[in-house]
Amino acid sequence: MTDLSALKPTEKPLVIDLVREAGVDVTAWSDFRGGNPATNPKYCYNWSFRQTDEVVVALFFYDDLTIVGDDIVHDQNIRLRDGRLGGRGATQWKMRANELDENLRIAYRDGLPIRAIILQGEKRDHLNAESESSAVEKRLLDPVAWAVTTYDMTSGNCIVTRGALPTTSTTQDDPEIAGFEGEQRRRYILHRRREASMRAKKIQAALWQHKALKCEVPRCNFDFAVTYGDLGKEFAHVHHLRPLSEAPAEGRKIELKDLAIVCANCHAMIHRGGQCRPLAEVIPSS
Repeated sequence: MTDLSALKPTEKPLVIDLVREAGVDVTAWSDFRGGNPATNPKYCYNWSFRQTDEVVVALFFYDDLTIVGDDIVHDQNIRLRDGRLGGRGATQWKMRANELDENLRIAYRDGLPIRAIILQGEKRDHLNAESESSAVEKRLLDPVAWAVTTYDMTSGNCIVTRGALPTTSTTQDDPEIAGFEGEQRRRYILHRRREASMRAKKIQAALWQHKALKCEVPRCNFDFAVTYGDLGKEFAHVHHLRPLSEAPAEGRKIELKDLAIVCANCHAMIHRGGQCRPLAEVIPSS
């Protein structure tokens, strides 16, 4: 039986110590005149932190956690906490809500784990413009990693699940994953998480070189940004030219030349029937 009460904080360690323990570099906290890094206002009141390509730390109130089936989840739309109704802290609430929302979006896109700092105290009522800022009485760092399992890019609706294995947003629709079961599937997802940085670099390299993300399958050239506007900017699937199923158990080094930018339709056709077709054979020449 899932025990939510085990996550209820009983002490109040410093935020800086929990963020450091979660794997985020806190060196920059020392760069201010106050002397005590733990009280640096640039960081100590934030709702989230990110170590690039490695981990996101998110602060969740205990009262916002719920049990769904056998899972403990945080099911809150962070964008609604941006002070849109006004109030004395509206500017800072907007900045912190936007940052947390962006970090959760990046975690979903890149398959980064979430380390959750659970808070206990008086939470601000974001539906009341006269509500005061939240007051935290206790906090803890959950030893179990979380993952963003659902994120709606348009609305911001987001579900973060305790103990879930992070996967990239494209992995969830990745046709290649259909060829793996059991232990192979688990290894594949872990591989996707480790290679998130390389996939991001491939996308950035294509943007720098071509100023766009066009499908590299000959005779396709589909560009999500052209069709979907802002929603499609910097979005594409990244395909392994060498099948992952042929990689050794210990993995192998991935270079940018081993990856290709493809659209979702071509990616599905490349792997249809469990195969890994050469790009040149996907769309017949007329």
